[in-house]
Amino acid sequence: MPLADSTTLARLAIEAADFALGVRVRRVVQPRHDSVALELGRSGEWSCLVVDWSAEAGRVQLATELPRPGLKDQRLGLALRRQLQGARLEAITQIDYDRVIHLDFSNCEQLGPERKRTLICELTGRHGNAVLIDEDGDIIEAGKHVTARVNRYRQTQPGLSYVPPPAFDRISPAQATAEVVAERAEDPGDAKLGKWLRTNFHGCSDVFMAEVCRRAGLSPEMPAADMAADRAPRLADALAGIALEAGRPGRSWVYGDESGQASIAWPTELTHLAEPAIEVVDSLSLAIESIHAAKVMRGQMSALRARIGSAVRQAEKKSRRVMRTRRAAVDRARDAEVDRETGELLMGWMHQIEPGIDEVTLPAFDGSGDVTVRLSPQLSALENAQHYFNRYKKSQRLSKLAPKLLAAARHELDYLTQVETQVELAEDVDDLERIEEELVKQGLAKPRKQQAAPDAKRRKGPRTATTADGFALLYGKNGTENDEVLRAAGPTDLWFHVKGAPGSHVALRTGGRPEDVPETSVYEAALLAARLSSQRRGSKVEVDVAQAKDVRKPKRGRPGLAYYHAERTISVDLT
Repeated sequence: MPLADSTTLARLAIEAADFALGVRVRRVVQPRHDSVALELGRSGEWSCLVVDWSAEAGRVQLATELPRPGLKDQRLGLALRRQLQGARLEAITQIDYDRVIHLDFSNCEQLGPERKRTLICELTGRHGNAVLIDEDGDIIEAGKHVTARVNRYRQTQPGLSYVPPPAFDRISPAQATAEVVAERAEDPGDAKLGKWLRTNFHGCSDVFMAEVCRRAGLSPEMPAADMAADRAPRLADALAGIALEAGRPGRSWVYGDESGQASIAWPTELTHLAEPAIEVVDSLSLAIESIHAAKVMRGQMSALRARIGSAVRQAEKKSRRVMRTRRAAVDRARDAEVDRETGELLMGWMHQIEPGIDEVTLPAFDGSGDVTVRLSPQLSALENAQHYFNRYKKSQRLSKLAPKLLAAARHELDYLTQVETQVELAEDVDDLERIEEELVKQGLAKPRKQQAAPDAKRRKGPRTATTADGFALLYGKNGTENDEVLRAAGPTDLWFHVKGAPGSHVALRTGGRPEDVPETSVYEAALLAARLSSQRRGSKVEVDVAQAKDVRKPKRGRPGLAYYHAERTISVDLT
């Protein structure tokens, strides 16, 4: 469902009016093409008024943080900056309990109170829009330019007169009385009650309709024609009651989804839901802001995980191909002696080899029989012999390099497996952005276009924690941070890593006296290393313990990879 329906908007408008009326607009920020934020020139809990006309998050609400400027050349954003900076917010009005909010301003363009503007927020799903009009009702600018080719009834282009969205003969639930309900239900046809409500009243979202029917003791699936006279007062009371509660300040109720995450915030208690509210709050604006931020974070994390996963899969595919190539080269290197013997055989029988042939059968030097040798017809017998000698020399060199080449290939695959674990362990957008930045630096991912610069306030160095006994813990959640743990650890600090699997580095500060560290702190460090590893879903996990001086990073190794000699292994219980 949308982030805010008509009932939610009624309360949001009340809360915004209580704080923002009479306040000047300090500046205008447009983070996206379908939203703007008006920074308010008043100190307090709220910093701005957000106007969002997107299909997923349409709302007008107070917000505690001003969004980052994202767009500088959007037409509506430019018009609002020119017209409304310094203007005073005079009124916030919801039109007929519909998803249309009017924001009225005076002193526009800083030319005195007589210069008035109205920002009309049409929060109608995919047809949502924001339209700035002048005192005469003419359009100055709009978020979406709608032409006559798209909509003959109402166009939203600069210079045209603004035409409001059609009401379709709907009325506000606040106007519902027993007489009005009975009159409108006289000839409902074969419509069911739910459809009849949507046809006759503004604001009938799924949640609103379900709550109205529950309070009235009716089913939305019942025929509207079956609504007897005694049911009209109950339905009218439910309609008007919800509108009355939403239209005045008060508490709000937050409800969760199947995973327990907050998904709905409403200005009245929802009696039709089986599960109770997970929280009752004093500010609906704060609850909506929190729900929206969580949705945005989940969306960003999903996109980041997909992008990182694609880069890692491509790198793994390349690494496995390199591994196969190097193993095949190693296998060929084992036959180096055969190439040498073949070259010597060609040299010994060179005078008997006819030019232009592609193979020849010659007697072996040791008398074990005949040997068939493949030749290049374009080469002479001498050149063919040199070709086999060159292959022999190359195979010899490869035999010496083979262990290092295979180790480098395994090193690359280990690093990519480590990254996959770190992506799974990431708790927020910052964690994933750090991993992506690391992959870009390693040449394993492409930098994003117009990627925002890293936050200057971003924490540097390893993450920290403290054991119950007061000993400091250092740990990382990506390769770069794991390297920082190793650099920060003293020679006699204890270092922990899950045994034989990808995971984070954890270091326990010992103050130069590892023998004095209590086992409870050692166990806590091992438990942290187990929880920050690919084995975190197991019941019993083995964690290696070493002194930091016995841990070394391979030369030119990828971030976070290290070799170590374990002093002991601890089994931790994750159940």
